[in-house]
Amino acid sequence: MFASGQLLQERYQLQQPLGRSPQARQTWLATDLATDLHELVVIKLLVFTQMQWQDLKLFEREAQVLKNLNHSRIPRYRDYFLVEQQPQSQLCWWGLIQDYVPGRSLQDLLEQGTRWSEQEIRQIAEDMLQILNYLHGLSPPVLHRDIKPSNLIYHAQQVWLIDFGAVQDQVAVTGRSFTVVGTVGYAPLEQFWGRPVASSDLYALGATLIHLLTGIAPVDLPQRDLRIDFRDRISFHSDFVSWIEKLTEPALEKRFSSVQEACEALELERHSEITPVRGSIQTVCSTQSKKIQRISSCIVVKENSPQVLQIKVRESSPSTSKRDFLFVFRFVWILCMFLPFPGLALAFICALILAALVSLSKALWETPENAHAIQFDKARDRFEVTTRSFFSAKKESGIISAIRYLSITSSEVFVNQNMSYTAWAVTIRASRNYVVNWRLTEEECIWLVNEIQIWLNAKK
Repeated sequence: MFASGQLLQERYQLQQPLGRSPQARQTWLATDLATDLHELVVIKLLVFTQMQWQDLKLFEREAQVLKNLNHSRIPRYRDYFLVEQQPQSQLCWWGLIQDYVPGRSLQDLLEQGTRWSEQEIRQIAEDMLQILNYLHGLSPPVLHRDIKPSNLIYHAQQVWLIDFGAVQDQVAVTGRSFTVVGTVGYAPLEQFWGRPVASSDLYALGATLIHLLTGIAPVDLPQRDLRIDFRDRISFHSDFVSWIEKLTEPALEKRFSSVQEACEALELERHSEITPVRGSIQTVCSTQSKKIQRISSCIVVKENSPQVLQIKVRESSPSTSKRDFLFVFRFVWILCMFLPFPGLALAFICALILAALVSLSKALWETPENAHAIQFDKARDRFEVTTRSFFSAKKESGIISAIRYLSITSSEVFVNQNMSYTAWAVTIRASRNYVVNWRLTEEECIWLVNEIQIWLNAKK
C-alpha cells in the first residue's frame, strides 16, 4: 500500500518501515520536507474500516494525549490527519506524526544478545521512574499500559518511552465496558480485568527489568504463587532484586502503590548498598588527604570564596608524556625513512623536532585552564562538571541542594606493558546521575569525594 519515497500530505516523504506491526497498522520513518533541515519524523498509520471503531478510538486518544505531553524523553507530537485515499483502495488511513528518536529498542538489543550490568539496569529503572512520575502526576493521570522492551528506545545511555497507543487518560472504567490492552507477561492481572491503576505501569516496568536481567521474556519464565520466578536465572542477589520483586507483586496491596513510593524504596536500597563505601570515604583523614594531593599533583582544589569551590584535574602524567614523545618520534622517523631526503641525519632531526612540538602542544593544552573541572557555587545553588577532550569540552550542570550523596565506582580497566590499571569514577547523585569519569585512581576518587563532602557539610 505504502512505499519508500511516497509523499503524504505533500509534506512527509516515506523513507523506510520501522518495527513490526499488524497489517492494519504501519510505522514509517519519514522526512518532513516542510522543515529547513528536512527533519526525520515517525509516521504511525492506521487503516480504518467500519469494523474497527475501537482501534480508531484508541488511535485518536493517543493523538489527543500526546498533544498535551511535554517531556524530554517522550517523542514530541507534531501532527494528526486523515491520509488521502490510496489509489485502487476503498480503505481510509489515519496518520500520526512524532519526532524521531535515534537509537534501538531494548527488544532489538535483547534479540541481538546485548546484556546490561546491574548498574545499567538500575539507571534504566531510574529513567523510567522519572517518566512515569511525570505521566502519573498529570491531571488527570496518564497511564501508559504497555511498557515493555519494544516500547523503550535506548540512545546515549538514556531511555525514551514510545507508543502511546494503549494510553488511558483517566483511572476509571464505566460499567462493564472496557478495552483490554497490554502485553501478556508485562501487564498485571488487574489490567486484563479492565481496572488499571498507577501501579500497573510499575508492574510492567518490573517485568521489563526482569527481561533485561535474565534475557528471557517474562511469559517464558516460571511462576510461583503467580509471581515471576527469576532469581535462579541471575548471578547476583542484591536489594535491587528484592525491589524488582516488589514491583511485580501480583497483589495490588503488596506492590508499590505509586512512583514516589517506588523511588523512595530504591533510594533507601541504594543507600544501604553504598554504606561501606561511604564509611571509607568518611574516614579519610587530613593526613591521608595531603598525602594523596602530593602524589596526585594533577588535582588542584581551590576555594575562591566561602561560597565557591573549584576542583581541577589534569589527566596527563610524566610517564604518559614520555610515551607520547617516543611514539611520535618513532612514527615520524619511520615515515621520513621513505622520503627523498639527502640523509638519515635530516630524517632524525625532523622526527625529533616534530615529536617535541607534539609533546609541547599537548603540555600546553593540559594547563589548568584546559583541565577537567568541578565548580560549586553556593550563592547560585549550582554546580558544573566539565570534562574535556583534546578538541571539545562537555559541560553538565546541576543543583547543589538536590545532591543526596556521592559514591565511587570502577569504570574502566586499562592494560599497558603487561600491567593492568583500573580507572575509577565519582558519581554525584542529585536529580539525576552526574558521572565524573576522569580515569582517576580509587584513592584519588576517595580523596576527591571527601573534599567535596567536607565543603558541602560546612556550607549547610
